Amino acid sequence: MSKRSISLWQATAIGLGNIIGAGIFVLAGSVIYEAGPGAIVSFLLTAVLAVTVALNSAELSSKIVSHGGLYSFAKETMGEAMGFVVGWLRAISYAIATSAVALGFSSYLLTMIGITSIGAEILLAIVLMVFAVLLNYIGIRVVAEIEEVLVALTTGGLVMFIILSLIYGRWIPSRFTPLVPYGPFSIIQSASLAFFAYSGFNTVATLTPEIVDGKRNAPKAIILSLGISTTLYLLVVAGMLALMPWKLYSVTADPLLTALNFSKAPMFVDQIIGIIAVVATVTVTLSLIVAGSRTLLQMSDDGLLPKTLGKEDSPKRAVLLIGIVAILSVFLGNIQYIALASNFGVIFSYAITGLAVYVVRKRKIEGPFNSPFFPCVQIISILLSILVMLALGVQALYIGSVTIIAGIFIYVLEKEEMTRLNR
Repeated sequence: MSKRSISLWQATAIGLGNIIGAGIFVLAGSVIYEAGPGAIVSFLLTAVLAVTVALNSAELSSKIVSHGGLYSFAKETMGEAMGFVVGWLRAISYAIATSAVALGFSSYLLTMIGITSIGAEILLAIVLMVFAVLLNYIGIRVVAEIEEVLVALTTGGLVMFIILSLIYGRWIPSRFTPLVPYGPFSIIQSASLAFFAYSGFNTVATLTPEIVDGKRNAPKAIILSLGISTTLYLLVVAGMLALMPWKLYSVTADPLLTALNFSKAPMFVDQIIGIIAVVATVTVTLSLIVAGSRTLLQMSDDGLLPKTLGKEDSPKRAVLLIGIVAILSVFLGNIQYIALASNFGVIFSYAITGLAVYVVRKRKIEGPFNSPFFPCVQIISILLSILVMLALGVQALYIGSVTIIAGIFIYVLEKEEMTRLNR
């Protein structure tokens, strides 16, 4: 595959950029809207699931080195058909998630300049996606170098927001009670939305062949990006609850600015956080296109998609395809609906990782990293994945089911075509 050129920090930055941009700056307000102060519990629950999946992915990426990430893990352990379904769902989910984050970018930018227009929001989101496709088209090395700088800015911005919440927030019981105002099931429902925020660490698994000493550094990057982001998530959500009463949150793509505006923070503070949020959403848009295109590239290399998609070992055509699907996805609905639609494929594929680790252990495949507490971690990851997936809602489950059926149809057609050509 490609020459190894990505360092441990750059790989961590790509994963961290994906997590931070998608989770806090765009969807945290929607999670609070669904669960109230229980959003903290939702993020904790989601963090537990993310940790188990991260441990699974870290072990798998150290033993199965491939651009395909979860797709390759499923293919190598459970067969070609399951691999195709997982890869297909992952690629579609990455593309849909790209549109959700791009909408977050345009919402923050327009709020900063005082413009309210759905048409302008969609147009700006499309412009960002086109820009991200062009950068990815140039090459992964350029993206990695850009991510390294941007993630440092977004992490610093979240630390600044936490400090601001300590100064301007009201840390009183009424801002954090009742803890579960809408009942226990609301915690699980909002966790299904919050899990969109944790998808970034698995982006690293798709880059293992391009990371220096990938078998060792990919697992490290996965765990590092998850640990840093989880800590920031919990602190920022607590800060948001202190800055603005939980009942005032709604489905909006710029919740941090909303909270700061309510708390009467100085205007220059709004501008700084707004700029950092814009940077964060650019970062995650780049990361998602990286992951989606690498999944398609590996499927093409494996003969499960047309070879022309990865012509001359280049992901350029795959990048263009992911970009096109992402742009079309922006018209699915509001940002919460788009995120839930994306989450079906993400969580379905995460449920598979526990089974994949079990198969790897049974086959005694060796690697530098083994998940601790086997098989308890794997059982927890599977059960929590199923629970969160069922809580996504009827519409998300419907879109997910249709996507699976379409993927199986494409797989059958591709296999028949390959059989015909080989005669």
